[in-house]
Amino acid sequence: MKLRVVPLVKLVCAILAILVLLGVKQFSTIWAEKTANRLAPPPTLPAKVDLPSYDIKVLKRHVRTRLPLYRVHFQQAAEQYGLSWTLLAAQGYQESHWNRKARSPTGVRGLMMLTRTTAASLGVTNRLDPVQSIRGGAKYLAKLRGRLPKDIQRPDRTFIALAAYNVGMGHVKDARTLAVRQGKDPNRWPDLRTVLPLLTDKRYYKTLRYGYARGHEPVQYIKRIRAYWSLLERPI
Repeated sequence: MKLRVVPLVKLVCAILAILVLLGVKQFSTIWAEKTANRLAPPPTLPAKVDLPSYDIKVLKRHVRTRLPLYRVHFQQAAEQYGLSWTLLAAQGYQESHWNRKARSPTGVRGLMMLTRTTAASLGVTNRLDPVQSIRGGAKYLAKLRGRLPKDIQRPDRTFIALAAYNVGMGHVKDARTLAVRQGKDPNRWPDLRTVLPLLTDKRYYKTLRYGYARGHEPVQYIKRIRAYWSLLERPI
């Protein structure tokens, strides 16, 4: 019996050694993948950031001085509503440069620049409260994304929802109608961004339900958000 125990022990030790080696290799692979994913921007982001150097410099300063005040609130709101926190932060930066007291002559206020009506519908009682504003903005973006047709896939779904946040869902619907008329895909952001500026042209907007809109604004809005998003996903 003793003679049989020794080979058995050796066999068990050999199997354990193989399992350990496989585990180390698998751990190394997973770690490498996580590191690569952390360092590289998401595939939906532009490879090159199309922003003036001054804008990038200002963003970097605000990342150091303002973002730490609101980072946790962006993270919590994004988790609650199924969003990327860096995307939400990029949107907040585009809206107000993370200024909780931001105001506009058009009546929008706060870090996420909500209208009075929209804020009330979201349960936001104080638009200048950054926590309420961030949570309200995240809720509104998620709500708009949920209202889009189910056959719109990501990342187009996210970008089209952002366009609706900026210009209104009605005008986004008009742009989708116009895209179909022009033989373009209404479910793809690259197609929609080419027709949105046509909403300033009377030849087009007079045939659409919601009429005139400054359609070039959501195009620039999303372009800048994507640029900020890309920078926030990288060490800056």
